[in-house]
Amino acid sequence: MNGTTLTPKAEAFARLVVEGSSLAAAFRKIYPRSQSWQPAAVHVNASKLLANAKVALRVRELQEAAAERSTMKAAGVLNELRALVHSDIADIMTHDGKVKLPHELAAGTRAAVKSFKIDEYGRIEYQFWDKNAAIEKAMKHLGLYEKDNKQKTDALGDLLNSLSGKVVSPVS
Repeated sequence: MNGTTLTPKAEAFARLVVEGSSLAAAFRKIYPRSQSWQPAAVHVNASKLLANAKVALRVRELQEAAAERSTMKAAGVLNELRALVHSDIADIMTHDGKVKLPHELAAGTRAAVKSFKIDEYGRIEYQFWDKNAAIEKAMKHLGLYEKDNKQKTDALGDLLNSLSGKVVSPVS
């Protein structure tokens, strides 16, 4: 038994299922003797194993953990965007005017760095992400364009709205 109170074979079965194996394929791999069984017998036994409450719970736990690892969190993306918007490239310099190495940069400054290269003389050249593009994305996320667009006047639209129902026919 392991920490999940499953046998090693049941744990391996649960992991194979979560990794994408069919129930039958996972069962055959874990129980090699089942290779010679009729397909229906393999399916029944694999289904019974998955119906075991502990195995089913372990499959759910592993699926949730996999989903957590593979899901990009909106908050994380927004934090990266925030770091880029608020980054200050002046932080690449030391107090005595030397350019810092990448590992010496603060996290917020590193977020602004697209790439860097160090030449044969040890000089560092940084390339930064487009801060204006980041600001634009942040403004869209915050709905600032919508607020701005509501302030603009639409002369033609205003005219047509003011004439609504008041025009009888076109003049010939």
